[in-house]
Amino acid sequence: MIVSRALVSVFAFSSLVFSAPAALADGDTLRIAHYDLPAQLGMPYGTFGSNGALPLHAVYDAMVYVDNQGAPRPGLALSWEARGIDTWVLKLRDGVTFHNGKSFDAAVVAANIEALTKDDVIRTQQVTRQLAGIVGARVVDRLTVEIKTAFPDPILPLRIAIMRPHEPAAWRDMGPEGYGTHPIGTGAYKIEEWTKESVTGVAFSEGWRQTKIPRLEILALPETAARVQALNSGQVDIAWSLRPDSIAPIEGAGNKIISSPSNNTLNLMLLHAKEGSPVTDVRVRRALNYAFNKESFIKNVLLGRTVAASQPSSPGMTGHFANIAPYPYDPDKAKQLLAEAGYPNGFNMAAEIVVSVGEFKDTMEAMANDFKKVGVNLELRVVTIPDFVKRVIGIVPWQGDAFSMMYEGYPSSDMARVMNTHSCLVMNPRRKAPAHTCFNEIMPAIKSMNTTFDMVERNRFARQIAAFYHDQATAVFSHVRVDIDGLSAKVQNYSLVNRVIPFHELTFAK
Repeated sequence: MIVSRALVSVFAFSSLVFSAPAALADGDTLRIAHYDLPAQLGMPYGTFGSNGALPLHAVYDAMVYVDNQGAPRPGLALSWEARGIDTWVLKLRDGVTFHNGKSFDAAVVAANIEALTKDDVIRTQQVTRQLAGIVGARVVDRLTVEIKTAFPDPILPLRIAIMRPHEPAAWRDMGPEGYGTHPIGTGAYKIEEWTKESVTGVAFSEGWRQTKIPRLEILALPETAARVQALNSGQVDIAWSLRPDSIAPIEGAGNKIISSPSNNTLNLMLLHAKEGSPVTDVRVRRALNYAFNKESFIKNVLLGRTVAASQPSSPGMTGHFANIAPYPYDPDKAKQLLAEAGYPNGFNMAAEIVVSVGEFKDTMEAMANDFKKVGVNLELRVVTIPDFVKRVIGIVPWQGDAFSMMYEGYPSSDMARVMNTHSCLVMNPRRKAPAHTCFNEIMPAIKSMNTTFDMVERNRFARQIAAFYHDQATAVFSHVRVDIDGLSAKVQNYSLVNRVIPFHELTFAK
């Protein structure tokens, strides 16, 4: 069924390509194929997944950017300094203008932070969850703002990489729905229209950085094969979020592949507290980890481009420990643990998964095949990304025993970021379902890590957390993800660092 949808998408797009040659990519427009666009359209607070982060950074500038070493770099904020344990002072960039002509300054940042705590729409969004400790802001002068936190926050400069400031007057006048279809930021492109299927925009000529390519178009093509076809046919210049098996056909067509390290690991999350599920038993969770031959999967499917995962962080993140080794492939050990847990003949389980992102489908299918060898039948139930998000934030309960998801480092590249999503810290006013991962015994360490400015002590708590999640087998750990993008040979100056692309620097070869 999945394959047939892909073929339909490819056929439909091929027809478009060959019936409309005038629409082929040209030197005036940067055309991009993406696997999905965010459900909240261009609203800056709705998502931080790659479906939203990649296109949103064409429209909005972040307060800071986090590099591949996990260090904050200037964005709209030029510098930051802690004043005591609950106050940070930010110095802002001068000469920045929103797409509607309004100036960016300290009052704008203060208004954005007020919206995080008081706006009924904004305060329930995914991005806001990563900034839950911020309680207020005060304008010091035009380009200086003071941010107050409810508790000591040693990594606030990293956290605010998720902030993509909106223009307060426009938000008030347009409302969330209007802002979603015609977002206003300070970024490289000014949006003409944003829908569920496409984004169109023009270079922002009054921006603080000069954008080289005059126009931008982003098209949602869920199937990987359709994105590859679009690139190789010349219909688009960039195809985002591809699979390893896309590399050969793209390079064979004379185009190029950019592989970028990520701070995300792909896993099968196990609903350890779900009543009646076999995965409530830690022995079962460990057995599933021993049953998965992740090294073979990395070698044969991912072409050896990455490494196995062992904990809720990746090597590029603060809070990762190299001496916590991945579970080895040991099907005999898996069978032993299953028998000890009361499942000598295995059991049936179900997982809800998304399949349009990179190698998600391949990974989950590989797990299912390996699990069968120890008697566990894993049913894979495909869900759409909007439905998946509703489950993650607790509006809709999970139906199975597990689900596909990343331990995600974006944007802070710090384990505290992961714990905001995968621990008892998860809170949302609209939440109807409990947190999918919640072990009360590790919460003191998580809270201490989140509030300790002493980096040696903080590192000690982080190691305790990493070891706990490994030992409790909170997920079937798979691998550290590598972002694979396909580019036309003419695209220059492309890079992807922590889900940020320098749109203003992109050019076409003459």
